[in-house]
Amino acid sequence: MQALLVILIINAFVLILCALVAFSGQLLRQSGDADLVVNKESARKVGCGQSLLPALAEAGIFLPAACGGKGTCGRCEIKVIAGGSSVTPMETIILEPQRLQSLARLACQVKVRQNIEVEVPAGLLAAKFLWARLESAQVVAEEIKTLQFNIEDDGELDFKPGQYIQIFYQMPWERVLRAYSISSSASTKKSFSLDIQRISGGLVSNYLHQLQPGDQIEVSGPFGEMYLTDEQANCPIILVAGGVGLAPLRAILEKLRELNFPQPVWLFHGARSRKNLYCEKYFHELAQRYASFKYLPALSNPMLEEGWVGSRGLIHELLEQQTLTGVSEAVAFVCGPSPMMQAVTKVLVAKGLASDRILTDPFDFS
Repeated sequence: MQALLVILIINAFVLILCALVAFSGQLLRQSGDADLVVNKESARKVGCGQSLLPALAEAGIFLPAACGGKGTCGRCEIKVIAGGSSVTPMETIILEPQRLQSLARLACQVKVRQNIEVEVPAGLLAAKFLWARLESAQVVAEEIKTLQFNIEDDGELDFKPGQYIQIFYQMPWERVLRAYSISSSASTKKSFSLDIQRISGGLVSNYLHQLQPGDQIEVSGPFGEMYLTDEQANCPIILVAGGVGLAPLRAILEKLRELNFPQPVWLFHGARSRKNLYCEKYFHELAQRYASFKYLPALSNPMLEEGWVGSRGLIHELLEQQTLTGVSEAVAFVCGPSPMMQAVTKVLVAKGLASDRILTDPFDFS
């Protein structure tokens, strides 16, 4: 009984301490409004005390932040012309000294404490806020679902194959962002699909896996520099995915399929075991239908009962073994964990592909 009483007292003390910290934070938080000037246009009023990332969203300008605003992805880079807070330690790690000297900052690290003027790349101004409603959810592999969404009202998502969107998730104490690549065809503007892998302890991935048809989500986008252009579609294409990094490559592949594969296309997909490999049947059928499309999966740790007779090992090892005709004229799209992308890039460069023809997108955030 005494032990239970001690536990209750300790828990009560912790709760009171947390409440005091939260209350103190509210008291210390700067209040009032500030003028936000973007690209020398007229000022907009935003709340003080928040970081520049949500302040810009408040003004209708949505920036990419794959890490959820923690400053580790570096995607929310802009220029702060005047009124910015001090450079943070995280910014000194992510941004080179020359970029900091040229006024580059990470929007998620800049606090709005006074009137502030910023410069946002024109390409990011096209991103918009949209409501989407879940139409269907299909389990495609262990811990991976393909979620199909319809865009609400009169909204449209005009994206390029390979780009991603951000999903807003409201927690009791903060609003977070997570980036997910669009896996569906860019030809459809009123709907889109996402391939979502449930991550142990992953806040938003678990939330998305629990959605039911009819549920709504808030999204912004599109974002991303790894996408297929019309010019690239007429080059040999090398697609290399690790796990659910297949998602943006599926959108690229759909565009190439719509064009009837005008040039050779290789799809390399690496997974741990067969239960982690998805769309396998579809890609095999696609390879039978189109002579210019090659599907090359590899499993790093297949289980005996899966009866796997295909390639074994890491995906960059399979890539290294292949003879790719016209590789110097190709364009490569690589998506997956950073170590995998680095290994693949080394192999492609060794095969004669220039590094500026290798486009990558890390899947290290969930």
